[in-house]
This record gives sequence, C-alpha cells and structure tokens, in this order.
Amino acid sequence: MKLLAIVHTMHLGNTMQIAEAMAEVAPLTIAELEDADKYNLSQYDAVGFGGGINAGCHDSKLLKYVEKLNTVPAYSFVFSTSATGKSRKYNAKLIKLLEQKGSKVLGSFGCKGLCKFFIFAIGGGINKGRPNIDDFDAAQSFIEDVMKSVEREKHSN
Repeated sequence: MKLLAIVHTMHLGNTMQIAEAMAEVAPLTIAELEDADKYNLSQYDAVGFGGGINAGCHDSKLLKYVEKLNTVPAYSFVFSTSATGKSRKYNAKLIKLLEQKGSKVLGSFGCKGLCKFFIFAIGGGINKGRPNIDDFDAAQSFIEDVMKSVEREKHSN
C-alpha cells in the first residue's frame, strides 16, 4: 500500500506533526503543498490533504490546489489542526470539494493545535503543548482505519 499526505503548513507546524505521527505506522509519504506537483497522485492508493484551519476552513492555497487538480485520487482523506479541533465542521469544505471532483473521502481527522493567531499570541498562544501524545495516537488510529477502508474498497470493486 502506498499513501501520500499533502500538507500545507502555515507557520507553527502542527499539522505536519500529525502527518509525521501517521507516517510512523503507515506507508505514508509526506509532501509539502509547494512540492505536491512533483507527485503523481494516481500512483497512490489514497492521498491525504491536510493543513491548519484559518477562519473556519483550510487555507485557500490548499483549496485552490485541489480545485485545479485535473485528476483526483480515487480515495482520499482529510486532516487538520485548529484552535478548537472541530474537524467535522472545518474539514467539510475540503471534503465536499474532493467529492465533487470524484474522489471518495475515506475519513476526516482533526485535533487541537497550538494557536497564536491575533489576540491569542498575547499570552503565548492557546492549546500549548498541542498536538500532544493523545493527538498523535488518535492520528495513528485514524490512518490505520483509512488503510483498512482502502483494503475494503479495493476488494469490493
């Protein structure tokens, strides 16, 4: 099995830490968004798209990258870090975009991450120490579930 995670890191590296935790238990190649064009997405069993949440959704650079894809992966997954960890709400726009382009989204993950945005920077940020070991464990369980879903999908087709 071959997995790829395209990660858009903005400034604190929270989401990259989550991708790295996933790569500890999965055959996951990690690519920064700026380098994503170097990868042939069709060569992977599933492709993940991850980034920090800004103003309620993934950064526009990641969304525009997915919008411009000529060929989307058959299977994908979405992940994020945010001040609140509300992944269902925050990942929804990217999930919808992937599905509209024809990719089957096999899962969505999110957790809290250190946030130093605007007013939160005054005290050194909120969610200090996040993501943490519990978040990394949850991310590893998530990617293991994605791999099981890929196997089920491949055997049902």
